[in-house]
Amino acid sequence: MKQTFFSLLTYATVYKKMLWQAFVLLLVATSASVMGPYLIKVFIDNYLTPANWNFYEIMVLALVYIASQLIGAATFYAQALRFNKIALNVVQTLREQVFAHVISLPMSYFDKAATGSLISRITNDTEAIKDLYVNVISSFAQNIVRILGILVGMALLDIRLVWLCAILVPTVMVIMFVYQKLSTPIFMQVRSLLSDINARINEGIQGMAIIQLSNQQSDFTRAFEKTSTDHYKAKVKNVVIDGFLLRALIDLIYLLLLGGLLYGFGLIELNALGTVKVGVVYAFINYLGNVTEPLLDMTSKLNMAQQALVSASRVFALLAEPLSVDQSKDSLQIKNTHLEFDIPSFSYDGEKTVLSGIKFEVPPGNFIGLVGHTGSGKSTLMSLLMGFYPLTSGAIKVGEHAITALSKTQRALAIGFVQQDPFIFTGSIKDNIRLELSVSDDEVVAAAQQAHLHDAIISMPNGYDTQLTERGSNLSTGQRQLLSLARTLIRKPKILILDEATANIDSHTEALIQSSLMALRGKVTLIAIAHRLSTVKEADCLFVLHQGQIQQSGSHQELMQQEGLYKHLYELQLRSDPTQG
Repeated sequence: MKQTFFSLLTYATVYKKMLWQAFVLLLVATSASVMGPYLIKVFIDNYLTPANWNFYEIMVLALVYIASQLIGAATFYAQALRFNKIALNVVQTLREQVFAHVISLPMSYFDKAATGSLISRITNDTEAIKDLYVNVISSFAQNIVRILGILVGMALLDIRLVWLCAILVPTVMVIMFVYQKLSTPIFMQVRSLLSDINARINEGIQGMAIIQLSNQQSDFTRAFEKTSTDHYKAKVKNVVIDGFLLRALIDLIYLLLLGGLLYGFGLIELNALGTVKVGVVYAFINYLGNVTEPLLDMTSKLNMAQQALVSASRVFALLAEPLSVDQSKDSLQIKNTHLEFDIPSFSYDGEKTVLSGIKFEVPPGNFIGLVGHTGSGKSTLMSLLMGFYPLTSGAIKVGEHAITALSKTQRALAIGFVQQDPFIFTGSIKDNIRLELSVSDDEVVAAAQQAHLHDAIISMPNGYDTQLTERGSNLSTGQRQLLSLARTLIRKPKILILDEATANIDSHTEALIQSSLMALRGKVTLIAIAHRLSTVKEADCLFVLHQGQIQQSGSHQELMQQEGLYKHLYELQLRSDPTQG
């Protein structure tokens, strides 16, 4: 946790000027706060008790007291404002860094990471870090300076009794240490369970249709209740520790010290003078209370500090996740789209081989199809071409360059990808097609026309400005797929990949997509992954994959003349749906 704390502090050092201003203002505010009880002590012992009613001196003393309190309030506000500004700037920077890091992580990371857990780290955990800066670090800095100032004020009154009051500080430090040791594992459990709760909520919402169709509401509710109950039990443990080690114990120590202070002070003063100075007693009691208040404030915020440090450790663990190694060179130019695949073997986890013996070439402008049973390696092969996963052996070349030598920007411009289940962002149709590209409205319309979506768009009440709901639920499945195609075509890719783009759509939409592909044939390299063989029947070459290997290759006519997997698949589909013939 120490390393985590110091890592967080390094973010604040960027604002050195504001930090120095805050500390100087804090010293002024503390000095003014310490001066108050001392001035009252002077009034009681020098004027009130001896009935010395020197109006001029009392007025000066009163004005100095009022001025000190006003200065203290103003400087305290100014330093708190600066500390909070630093805190908010740091958290904003950290949150932006986390999000930028997450969206740059390799796709392999998201294969094992729960979406809800990631959301929790970016939102809940960074919010807890904000509490650390706003309510803990600034508070600790203020209180430590305040305690030191009060001890100095006590020393000016009686150096002997300062040591009695100073016992409170190391005692509280020991309590803080014990609290940190006991509470850290509990807080780690609490944050982990909170991530699990978010993950279950996200899973339940995303899979709502499946849950209700399969009547699994009770099972999902029980699973959520168990996670929620575990979170509750962990929080109860934390409450028990808080209740014993924080306020109650500090209050007890304060009362014991107060009794000791009154006894010791009275003993010293009566033995020495035979009388007790009321003003000094008042000042000491006031100072002791003022020492206790910041100590109580710091201990009460230990709970928040522990939550924040645990959250910060989770955030830094996420930031420590390695990004994909980029060996690209922006200076390279893609002169042609001749594709060459040479993959002796590939494995996601280093244990189970997913692809083996893959070796073939695709001339520029060709239309090829990848077919085979589910799990045969078709989508994996295209994910490697897109650079989603690093090759474990072999190479994929575009023209004369290995795919790994091309920058992400070059790959995104050269290769278009249409997914089986396209993601639609909240916003207008126009914005979903454009996706932050600097293109004109005319180019957006041209892309929609090329994807055969233009007529459907202009029939909507607001046309291209129609606002889409989450995941495009106000569009049909076919329209979402055509929008995804338009989004890809507007980038004018040299290589276009369709990953089961016609799997979940009706025959009419499939015909529209095929029409778009035929219009592009010869102009771009087309690669279609398909279960529906009718989609790729017109391809220049078909590659039939089985268990990660190319079992057959050739045109539709050539493969139909062979006894093999392709003919078996085609005849099976023809019997189930004669219209595909």
